[in-house]
Amino acid sequence: MKIKKLFLNVSLILGLILSANTLLCAQDYVFQVLAIDGEALYMKGDHWQAVELGQSLMANDIVRVERNTYLGLAHQNGATLSLRKEGTYEIDHLSSKVGNQKRNVASKYANLYVKSLKNASNKTVTASAERGIDQNRVKIFLPNSVDVFNDEVILRWKNMSTIDEKYEVKLKNMFNEVIAVEEVQDTKTVLNFKDEKIAKERMIIVSVNSTEFKDQQSNDYGMKHLTPEEAAPIAQELKELKLEITDEQSALDKLILASFYEQNNLLADALTNYEYAISLAPEVEAFRVAYNQFIFRNGLAN
Repeated sequence: MKIKKLFLNVSLILGLILSANTLLCAQDYVFQVLAIDGEALYMKGDHWQAVELGQSLMANDIVRVERNTYLGLAHQNGATLSLRKEGTYEIDHLSSKVGNQKRNVASKYANLYVKSLKNASNKTVTASAERGIDQNRVKIFLPNSVDVFNDEVILRWKNMSTIDEKYEVKLKNMFNEVIAVEEVQDTKTVLNFKDEKIAKERMIIVSVNSTEFKDQQSNDYGMKHLTPEEAAPIAQELKELKLEITDEQSALDKLILASFYEQNNLLADALTNYEYAISLAPEVEAFRVAYNQFIFRNGLAN
């Protein structure tokens, strides 16, 4: 009798577990929102509600994209999808358009990107990124010392006290000897580690100053280009990721690449991919917001 009762209890517990798993599977997202610029709504019950950044969209949901809106989505299989045309879309139909091919690495970093957005407020992040900069100095958006994976990175800085200034970008070796100086009329420049002036350097030190106001200058920032041996563990997963993303020239896929670099603590490479995303979709404010969010959560504006 006791054995029969024990069997019934075990059966009941297993039944509850299976039911819970079935319910969880039924609630799995189909798409997640990576970027939104403008207004998009989704049907929740009998009411339309605003689509928010980082939100999950489920099977049977209906999304309405308003005029002049950009909606960037990541499918659960890792594929990305951009909606720009005004209209109403069924999530199940959109899911069928991206196919069933599983992209495990892309999905992993899309999920990690969305996770990083969960507690972010666009207005707070943007304002904080601006306020964190000392009014009396140039601030390069880098940590004090950073490893670099790729040959090319984009450096950007902010000078709160002046606008439309010419700047001097100075590169020094680890012995504090100046090895290159570049004058630019923008607040960014491209640094290429294959350049003969720095190609043989194990580490370079970069700083920026105003050409007109010499007291407007940045701190020194150390940048170390990874050797092939150091880069090898990262390179393999990156190769898999690049094989999976639908279009490496897609701004959304640049966000996923940025997430990959951020998770591997390669912040200069991550920032460069945010720059690429902005350049690929310059009319979409959401990518500039994403850039500011990255700077804020990594403390690069302080």
